[in-house]
Amino acid sequence: MKRDKQIRGFTLLEMLTALAIVVIMISLLIPAIQKIGETAHVVKQKAQFHAIEVGLETFRVDTGDYPPSEYTFLGNDNKTGYCGAQKLAEAMVGWDGFGYHPKSAWQSNGEADFNGDGNTELIYDTVKGIKVGNTVLQTAEENRKVRKGPYLELEKSNAVKLSSIYPDDPKFPTSAIVARDTYVLADMFGTVYHRTTGKKTGMPILYYRADTSKALFRPTTLGTDQKTTSTDAIYNVNHNYPFFAYVTPTEEIHPMASDRELFYKRIANPNFTSPQRPYRAQSFILLSAGADGLYGSPDDVYNIDENEK
Repeated sequence: MKRDKQIRGFTLLEMLTALAIVVIMISLLIPAIQKIGETAHVVKQKAQFHAIEVGLETFRVDTGDYPPSEYTFLGNDNKTGYCGAQKLAEAMVGWDGFGYHPKSAWQSNGEADFNGDGNTELIYDTVKGIKVGNTVLQTAEENRKVRKGPYLELEKSNAVKLSSIYPDDPKFPTSAIVARDTYVLADMFGTVYHRTTGKKTGMPILYYRADTSKALFRPTTLGTDQKTTSTDAIYNVNHNYPFFAYVTPTEEIHPMASDRELFYKRIANPNFTSPQRPYRAQSFILLSAGADGLYGSPDDVYNIDENEK
């Protein structure tokens, strides 16, 4: 007698077991996938650093030195603050994408004393040129011709205005002590949103020029801003202090806000300890806030080969 074939389904226990296995596999895969994504961003960041390094070296050949990085402002108005991050952007792409003007005074208003008469004029104008009243000091065509660079392709420079990253709000002192209508080069991590386009952009890349006339690894007096920090070291972390002394665009606290030593721990060259020396003591340091968008955390990316450590 022919038996009927019995179709047997999964029991509840078997289904739950299979589901548990799937959940475990997913939980194991997610960190791996996230790690791959983070690694890809670091690779992109290193590539951006390389492009900036090439640009800065070419800038040095063209002008005789790397751009300055000190925090400066106009008169007594600290709303005109101009840091290393902003000066890096000016050096690489200028104020308008046409490149750096060799008459630059590195001011947050884009002005300089063009003809030595004690007055300042806007030097970044490729449309009107440089004029005082009806007197043309430099035509628009001449203005374009004297420019250096741009040293980065504009599409790849990630140049963005501070006003597009930081809200104009009293909660954000950063927007009150640096000039908002100035550019920075954003990093590749996309941790913040552009306030106009809504697209992801990065945190400002911090730039520090080495003071090769100095010998100390860290300042004798290390304060909370540039004024309270001595100028006797190769690198002064507070050249960019507005960017990490206050909250992020998403109201998070940077670890470096309370511990400036985090910068010096990362740039210390372990091969030279007596006296202590930093990496890149003859050139410059670039710093990205990394995947978490916070300056001073372990995932910060520097233009230092981590394999050297």
